[in-house]
Amino acid sequence: MNKIKAIVYLPLKPEVAKRLNLPLKLPILAEDLVLITDQNNIPLDVILRGLEEQYSLEKDNYWLSYLVYFYYERFKQLLNARKYDDASTYLEKAKTLSYDYRYHFYNALLQTRLENYDIAEIEFKQALALNPDFPLAHYELGNLLFSKQDYDEALEEYTKAYQLEPDFLLPLMRVGDIYVELSQLDDAELVYKTVIQRFTAASKEGFQIEPLPEAYLRLGVVYNLRNQYEKAEATFKEGLKIEKRSEMLYNLAHTLTRLGKHFDAYNVLYELSKDVPTPEVLNEMGVMQRRLGLYDEAYETFERVKDDFPENFERIQFYVGKKNLEDEYPNEMKRAEGILEGIDFPFADELDTIIESTDDDGNVLIDKFVEKTGIFVDPFDNLSPDSEYVPFIFSGMYIAGVDPIMMEKNATLITIATMGAGLSLACTTTFLRFYQYILSGEYDVDHFLEEVSGEIEELHFDFSKELLSLLEKPMDDFFDANCEKYDGLVINLIKVLAYQPSNDEIEQIGDKYLSGLVKFFMDVQNGLI
Repeated sequence: MNKIKAIVYLPLKPEVAKRLNLPLKLPILAEDLVLITDQNNIPLDVILRGLEEQYSLEKDNYWLSYLVYFYYERFKQLLNARKYDDASTYLEKAKTLSYDYRYHFYNALLQTRLENYDIAEIEFKQALALNPDFPLAHYELGNLLFSKQDYDEALEEYTKAYQLEPDFLLPLMRVGDIYVELSQLDDAELVYKTVIQRFTAASKEGFQIEPLPEAYLRLGVVYNLRNQYEKAEATFKEGLKIEKRSEMLYNLAHTLTRLGKHFDAYNVLYELSKDVPTPEVLNEMGVMQRRLGLYDEAYETFERVKDDFPENFERIQFYVGKKNLEDEYPNEMKRAEGILEGIDFPFADELDTIIESTDDDGNVLIDKFVEKTGIFVDPFDNLSPDSEYVPFIFSGMYIAGVDPIMMEKNATLITIATMGAGLSLACTTTFLRFYQYILSGEYDVDHFLEEVSGEIEELHFDFSKELLSLLEKPMDDFFDANCEKYDGLVINLIKVLAYQPSNDEIEQIGDKYLSGLVKFFMDVQNGLI
């Protein structure tokens, strides 16, 4: 004969009982009273032991309903802890006491975790046969069908779930996910915006609807996919006001980079790397450090992810002197080395300054450069750079001879020191790649634009579009071009080389920087021929 255990009826405040779905007088084993230190957080095991003892003494539907409910709560707890055998035990306990739609629903969740997807689908449908107005079952069935790429049926289930419970916004958001999978981005945008509007409106009216930062994340991703980066930036930042999420920050960094906001992107990645130092985050941070001329920092970062991103770890070693590029790769510019020595450089004064600001190997020392020129720019993202410092940048490339790594390092460091990152960095990268292209003996400008656009897209999307648009535009409108802005100078330099002007036509070019660069580039081309 089982010994009857002493039960104490713990009085609960009405608001606590309602929130925890407990009776106002909760049966607790006397021996468990010491385990209750806070009525707002009563251990589930304590609740179950008390209810089990109470129901053994008084088998009525009142106590039965509470006991079955908390069996399912225990089941969910064990399911989330991946203790599937124990979870199954409580599922069967609940079924023994009260068989209804809930058994099939929770068994479907268990079978999903066990990857028995066909059984799970049958169980979800059985739950809905017993209770067709159960929105959560429609939603979870939709998730299962979505994972099987059965988008039509999944859409139907999500729609039913949302219609049954309009404040349940997750099904609506998943409708947006289906549209993304089907590349119907306009429809996805509309759905995600509806989710955000529903949440915003409910919050203003005082209703409690679960905030969905995930909707902001998904909407921002849609804008990224459509290259609408300004909208993406605004959307991610709104979502981050609700919750600081790593996925949102990671995607925001991507967005900022394509807007040319490189320092902003780096700051986001740097802070994110402290909390979420995943290989993906660290790799993106390393890429940004390399772009900004922080080569030693980039080496340390890439060293941490060398097993996951070996190519980037190998590449950064050339920038910090751990490896010599010419020892491992052919230098296609080598043939131009002697030719450069016999060509007049267009910016003699700036070249002298750069020469006086380098070490014995030709690396620009920014401290010396700043001391000699008095130029000092706090790091920032320059989205409208002038071309006044281009002679210094080109001088830094020139003194590197045909060493591509030194060219890039000098050009990057001088750019950051004189005009910051942003569009200026995209312009310098394009200028550098074009110079290297010419030194390699290449002449097909259309091919160059197609080749370089991908790299520039990662630095400034709009400028990359402007470069590609040259493929569809006339190339003979450079004679009176305004090259005060850096992007204008680079664009027109490419146009001139595509046009291949005569010496007389070069003399007709109005901008002195452009004419000087064109003459130098044409001299290199002629020397290589």
